[in-house]
Amino acid sequence: MPDGFDYTELIGFRIIKGEVLIKRRMLAIFMEQGYDLTFEQWMVLNVLYAEPGIIQSEIAARTFKDKTNVTRILDVLAKKGYVAREAHGRDRRSFQIYLTAAGQEIFTDLIPHVQQLNEQFKQDISDEELAQFIHTLEKICRNVQ
Repeated sequence: MPDGFDYTELIGFRIIKGEVLIKRRMLAIFMEQGYDLTFEQWMVLNVLYAEPGIIQSEIAARTFKDKTNVTRILDVLAKKGYVAREAHGRDRRSFQIYLTAAGQEIFTDLIPHVQQLNEQFKQDISDEELAQFIHTLEKICRNVQ
């Protein structure tokens, strides 16, 4: 390595490595359960489950995606029958987004699998270590902003 630089030692590289491995494992679970769903689509379903009727710009903020990507994700989820857009009662320019019955079903079907996977990710990590990791990761996120 020139000048001792090793990209694999960068915090960003290590975070992305973890993200890629987690996404890969989650996609495998989705496929095993018979769902053609991406991690990004799953994140949007999570937001809609927690906050029914939220508007698109808020989904973008909660998922750290830009509005164009959220539009694409919502279009795909709507084609699959998982979400519905309804005219906003007070703002004609925006739509409130809701999970459909099919969207609720896929979400509730996958929750136990995602929870089990989350437990697997935490295997051999003490509560103290996990709390420290979360605390440190939040600090990194603040430093990036």
